[in-house]
Amino acid sequence: MRLLELHCDYVKVKPKQKALKGISELSEQEKNGTSMENVLVVFSTFEGGDDEDILDRACAEVEKNFREVKASAVLVYPYAHLSPKLAKPSIAQALLDKFLDKVKTFAPDSKKTPFGYYKEFELKCKGHPLAELSKTISAETAETKIRELGAKDTELFPKQSIFLDYAKATKKALTQTNSLEAQRNTATLLVVMAAEELMGAKPVTAFAKEDEAYVDFESKPINEETMKAIEKQANVIREKALPIKVKKTTELRAANDFQKEAAEESGEKEFAVAEVNGKEYWLPGPFTKNTKEVKAFLLTKFGGAYWKNNAKNAPLQRIHLIAANSPGEIEKYVNLQEEAAKRDHRAIGKQLELFSFHDEGTGFPFYHPNGVIVRNELMAYLREEFQSRGYKEIHTPIILNEDLWHRSGHWDHYRENMYFTSIDSALHAVKPMNCPGGMLVYKNKPHSYRELPLRLAEFGLVHRHELSGVLSGLFRVRAFTQDDAHVYCTHEQIHYEILKMLEFMDDVYSTFGFEYKIELSTKPEKAMGSPELWAKAEEALKRALNENKKPFEIHEGEGAFYGPKIDFKIKDALGREWQCGTIQLDFQMPVNFDLTYEGSDGKKHRPAMLHRTIYGSLERFMGVLIEHFTGAFPTWLSPVQVILLPLTDDDVKYADEVFTELQAKGIRVELDSSTGKIQGKIRDSQLRKIPYMLVVGKKEAEARTLSVRKRDGTVNHGVKLDAFASSLLEEIVERKL
Repeated sequence: MRLLELHCDYVKVKPKQKALKGISELSEQEKNGTSMENVLVVFSTFEGGDDEDILDRACAEVEKNFREVKASAVLVYPYAHLSPKLAKPSIAQALLDKFLDKVKTFAPDSKKTPFGYYKEFELKCKGHPLAELSKTISAETAETKIRELGAKDTELFPKQSIFLDYAKATKKALTQTNSLEAQRNTATLLVVMAAEELMGAKPVTAFAKEDEAYVDFESKPINEETMKAIEKQANVIREKALPIKVKKTTELRAANDFQKEAAEESGEKEFAVAEVNGKEYWLPGPFTKNTKEVKAFLLTKFGGAYWKNNAKNAPLQRIHLIAANSPGEIEKYVNLQEEAAKRDHRAIGKQLELFSFHDEGTGFPFYHPNGVIVRNELMAYLREEFQSRGYKEIHTPIILNEDLWHRSGHWDHYRENMYFTSIDSALHAVKPMNCPGGMLVYKNKPHSYRELPLRLAEFGLVHRHELSGVLSGLFRVRAFTQDDAHVYCTHEQIHYEILKMLEFMDDVYSTFGFEYKIELSTKPEKAMGSPELWAKAEEALKRALNENKKPFEIHEGEGAFYGPKIDFKIKDALGREWQCGTIQLDFQMPVNFDLTYEGSDGKKHRPAMLHRTIYGSLERFMGVLIEHFTGAFPTWLSPVQVILLPLTDDDVKYADEVFTELQAKGIRVELDSSTGKIQGKIRDSQLRKIPYMLVVGKKEAEARTLSVRKRDGTVNHGVKLDAFASSLLEEIVERKL
């Protein structure tokens, strides 16, 4: 049996004509149709194999939602299009009658629509999280649960939506300044006005935050030519210095049904609108006092979008833009984007044969031999640090039983981002995080306070469901490796452990030459655990950060669902910030898994748990490194560290001797014995970003020396092999930049 539930302000249904042969005639009352208010409409499809048990379970599902939305009645609407596996009409009709009888036990005023008839249907949906809830009720199997979980991807009205806060955001419009924020919002207003003038486009929504801004339109498709025309016209409007009047209104004159829907969903009774030339615009503020106070802006790109970012909803047109305090800043932005394009890790990854992506596994990176070398070097570096810092490495399974994810809290807080599979008819999840498996390792035997802190590290492969539209090279993938660690300690040890982690972070980021920013994120709205535990955890992190004596920002409400966290954003060669490492203090998971240790008093105590990553995602960190170094990795990370380039075939013998000796010392070396001019070989080696090119000819062979060319173009002649190898090994071992 399949259900689709809609909570409606009102619904009107009237039968039109028979859709099936042999269906009985309708009474006069049924012919007139039915009209109901505050009703939960349940589209129902009865499938082959449905029985009394399935009807009871479906009824329980409807009752739960009926009470949650506080509906007055239920309208059961037989709707065959939800499934291809239909029961026979006579059986389906009998099941419909039984189902309605069961529904009436908790909603006495409930009704059904005629079975086997085409119907005229009119309704108005409420803006509620249960506006669409699909469900499959059938024999209880893991496969059924997987289908039910998958149905979440098609919800039209996600519980978390920027549109629910959209009307509230417009209240900021009442403040008018010439701040960059106000200029950015006013720039979106200029784009809206220009698009409306040129092509009759109707604004749906606008979003502006820091360097990100866009406007969504209900309009015909936008292309490069129309975007340039809109930008030109927006500048014409800007130059007119038109006054912008901001006022309150209790009646929003929405530009279209989308804006009307957003206003209704917000629940707001009062709105702020911007008025220009007597016309009102409902867009997030604040705004400048006139159009010319926008110093500079640029339309950066265009593309498609969907209402509420859901592909099942109406398509929209989107224009992205930036605003700045001067044309010079816009020029800097353009130059930065051009430089960033040169550093694009996806192009460099292909050029250096590091990784690739394929349609056969969308969002899953395929590592090539060169990419595996970089990955392994990154992991080897941390493994060396683990040894000196008291970490022990573990490895846990990728797939674990459903029950584990209920205990960890991920089922309630994270399952929309998880993948599921069935093993021996039981539901299992592909792990999105490593911590639950790590806790099973801890729980495997009793522990004493003398063992703590216990520092367990893992390079764990995790999978998270990401929408295809947000995938971006190595930066946003569906499978990635976390350099995870979980530290189990007494509450008295928390402070010291956090300080040691802060030191660890600093040492690693310094190795790569990264500056970084620290952010403390506190309890989110959706969280596990008591306020008292959260307050204690937040205070512990603040104390350690204050003692660390590095500046940090506090981000209220952005912590993980199980605890507050410290995030680290590294800054690359272009000044861009990347979220990488994190430290999270967790008092809740040890409770969920009943983790204990025996204290000095002989009694059982609950350990505290610290989650720690430094790279964060190995994939993301690699992508950042590629763009930071433009693929020219430090020698210790380079897939090929040295390439030998003999001048002629006669010089290959000496080059091979050098190759053998360098390889024996553990140096990653190649020998290019191909025919071709030396200039071409050097150029190819430079394109491959190889740190050292050793050119050998007759002169070098006779003197047993090398001509050493670095990738920056500098050349040293007559270098002894031992001296070169010694210097190179020192550079590698010390991980010099």
